[in-house]
Amino acid sequence: MPNGTVSSQSGDTDLGSKLSENSQDDQEAICLEPQISQIIADKLKLTEMGQRNDYVTLAKVSTAALSFFPPLYFQSVFGRLSSWLPPHRQYSEYSIIDAWRPLRTAKYLFDISVPAFSHAPGPLTRTFLPPVIQHMFWRPSNYFQQADPFDSVTSFEDEQWIFINGICTNNDVAKLNSSLISQIFKRPISVVHNATDSTVVDLMECVIGKTFETDPSLDDSQSMTEPAIKATVAVLAALKDPQKQKVVLLCHSQGTIITANVLRALKNTLTQIKAMKHGNEICHLDSLSQIVFELCWQESFTESSVEEVDNQLIAMMKKLEVYTFANCADKMTYVCYGQNERCEDIGLPYIENFANQFDLVARLGIISPLRDPDAENPIIDIDGGVYEKQGPAAWGHLLNQHYLFGMEDFLANSQSSQNPYQASPLSVTQGMPRLYSYYNGKRVSSYYT
Repeated sequence: MPNGTVSSQSGDTDLGSKLSENSQDDQEAICLEPQISQIIADKLKLTEMGQRNDYVTLAKVSTAALSFFPPLYFQSVFGRLSSWLPPHRQYSEYSIIDAWRPLRTAKYLFDISVPAFSHAPGPLTRTFLPPVIQHMFWRPSNYFQQADPFDSVTSFEDEQWIFINGICTNNDVAKLNSSLISQIFKRPISVVHNATDSTVVDLMECVIGKTFETDPSLDDSQSMTEPAIKATVAVLAALKDPQKQKVVLLCHSQGTIITANVLRALKNTLTQIKAMKHGNEICHLDSLSQIVFELCWQESFTESSVEEVDNQLIAMMKKLEVYTFANCADKMTYVCYGQNERCEDIGLPYIENFANQFDLVARLGIISPLRDPDAENPIIDIDGGVYEKQGPAAWGHLLNQHYLFGMEDFLANSQSSQNPYQASPLSVTQGMPRLYSYYNGKRVSSYYT
């Protein structure tokens, strides 16, 4: 292979063709009548590839996360018992269980209970099985657009807001989440819907993405890369759009693991490009990083210097702001650094993390007892400011019910109510969260000056 080239399975740089090609490969590998139990078994196969230290790390992180008192683990996810009973607020996740909407309720219970494939059905399946069966057992991730409260998808044309959901989220719950986000910030939301494949399979995907699959590969059908690919495409398309001056990415739960993989792919790509520019003959990019390369640098790679590639990456990362809720990733670090007008190093992109003190999922990542920002080789390595809710009200993991409602109540009555999310002592920033500044459609200046 000549110097300065990247190994790739396809020279096609067209995004739609790339996704279509990969989807077709996956589809033809699907058997017509697989056993449902095999779906979970396939998800577990990848863990055999994990090294011993992966298992030890997972055990340490999980044990530390479970070490809190009182050990009300079910309550740590679903909130205090008193909040479960109706009536519920509009957009509450609890409202998905509704006696007056039995079909929606039954669909949700089916979706979180019955394992499914996380990709589209293959050609034989589409030919011989009815659509209702296809929709039950094949649940690919997808995009949809949530209009703002004024029913507009074109307001704030210079901004792109993207949301990536967490586990056990079917289309109905994703719409509850995106509707509330849109209501609070008065923006249209582009949703990368990470469709649930059942609770068990979703949890397996989280384990794979968090611990064992730190470099996702399209070549492995058992990795959780399908939503990560779609998230990468959505984020990079917005970052490359010259009309977009700001890209705001919100992610929750499993969505934070997906986001961490997206940022990691950007960082890996830059590292490999620099290696190639310094004379390496062959450079291997994992498939997610390959997509980043093709979308961002392939066309101009031979003509661009390392400095020009750096500047292009910095220009893109200056647009990006990442806001995480219950961040459960092991690693989510800055992609690069830039200098402001005072010659200070600024981590890019901007990252801000929100967590509830007794949220078991957040305790696997951003507020893990094992997280030590000063450690040389930290087990949990997450950059950005940390804002934590503490006390009796700090139970629960649901995005709307346990995070956004409290935030919305404070922002609507900031003079008479207390801010639920205070800066953690380990936070790199203090004061009010930057995310608050966007409330009710307000314009916010760039953080990078």
